[in-house]
Amino acid sequence: MLKAIADERNRLTVRQETSGLGCFKDDRIVFWTWMFSTYFMEKLSPREQDDMLFYVRRKLSYVSPDQSEGKKVDVEVYRRDSKKLPGLGEPDIDWEESVYLNLILMKLDYVVTCAVCTRSDAGDIHIHRKKSQQVYASPSKHAMDSKGEESKMSYPNIFFMIDNFEEVFCDMTVGEGEMVCVELVASDKSNTFQGVVFQGSIRH
Repeated sequence: MLKAIADERNRLTVRQETSGLGCFKDDRIVFWTWMFSTYFMEKLSPREQDDMLFYVRRKLSYVSPDQSEGKKVDVEVYRRDSKKLPGLGEPDIDWEESVYLNLILMKLDYVVTCAVCTRSDAGDIHIHRKKSQQVYASPSKHAMDSKGEESKMSYPNIFFMIDNFEEVFCDMTVGEGEMVCVELVASDKSNTFQGVVFQGSIRH
């Protein structure tokens, strides 16, 4: 799947560089609807995959004085066997973004690692305590310090919630001169691909 996406983006780039033109919109829709149908709706979607489908809908919400269009973006969620699924090729659906969103939410696994470290005068990092936890990507968010609060759609921002963070990281105390380092790693289901999504640190 990732190779097919990379090939399509390379094809578009080559066409733009050689002719100055992009692909026709219909060509793009055909490719991305095929990807969506094949990998999330049909034979290449594994049985253990979540039965939810996410659609990114872009609606015209206003036209500015300079005639530029503004689009309102919504994420719609359906069960795979729903009779209300948007039709493949429906023009209001951003099919490329919908493929990316379902890929992020369903085709990848994520592990967040939190470590308490110190940095030596030579610049070396020394890890004193470390804990890893599997997390799940979501296009919505809610406050972690108030239980039961309603989730709010956050797309295009993706959040990785740890609802039981107090339990998971209860022994991750930070002392004077120490810092907290966080790393989020994504991998495909077969663990043949792995990449760092985020790295960051903050000093006590």
